[in-house]
Amino acid sequence: MSAIQDIPRIRLSQDGPLPDLVREQICHRFAEVGVMHFEQILTPDHVSALHLAYEAKYAAYHRDMLHDDALHVGDRRNMITVALAGPFNDPLVYANPSVMPVLEALLDYQVRLGSFVSVTSLPGAKDQEPHLDMPLLFEDESMGTQLPSYCLTLVVPLVPMNAQNGTTAYYPASHLTVSHEHPESPPALPEVPIGDALLFDCRVWHGGTENRSDAPRPVLYNTYQRPWFRDQVNFGQQEPLIIPQTEWDHVPEEHRLLLEWCTITE
Repeated sequence: MSAIQDIPRIRLSQDGPLPDLVREQICHRFAEVGVMHFEQILTPDHVSALHLAYEAKYAAYHRDMLHDDALHVGDRRNMITVALAGPFNDPLVYANPSVMPVLEALLDYQVRLGSFVSVTSLPGAKDQEPHLDMPLLFEDESMGTQLPSYCLTLVVPLVPMNAQNGTTAYYPASHLTVSHEHPESPPALPEVPIGDALLFDCRVWHGGTENRSDAPRPVLYNTYQRPWFRDQVNFGQQEPLIIPQTEWDHVPEEHRLLLEWCTITE
């Protein structure tokens, strides 16, 4: 079982290329821990604008009920597909320049955005059961822990993640061992202000904590994958990645390969 570790924190400039040595050090540390906290990848004002747009579009999902096009993922929690439209159709959101150099290095420069969703915990939501987002790839499970990263999720909170709103409990380094239950050691409970983000490997045990506030806690989950890997577990009732045709027309050419798995809607 993994012992608790601090989640490494990093702040990267968006103004220039990431030096090779720095990138190698970041990737080495991420491979050890499986979780990383990126500081100030967006401005608080930018996140506030995203939150307002999210509330206007998806407030109907903020009821404690089952939805045909949203996955129930725990007590008073839904996973909602967020269309890449309006302020969400922004390279700063889906291809953030502070994070993309690290994603590219970890995924051998073959990165696809596999899904773009929110996980929203309603007021009063209890602790989520610790879990893996998907099973390991092979029957020989030890092989799965030896692979380099193939599926990474960037967690971008639209409200602060803290003791009141709730956060996500992570078990650092749990991706390095094979287990059918979460480690016995205490989890890390990061506080994440708006503008910051967390990156984690899909093989890391984790679970959302209770929402003690009187408002929903929406968190964007941008999942990035190698081209040969597709999530066959979590999207039986909803599309993982959608964009209206009019929005697709505005995607910069340099990002179209990243978004090539999008379902284009009318």
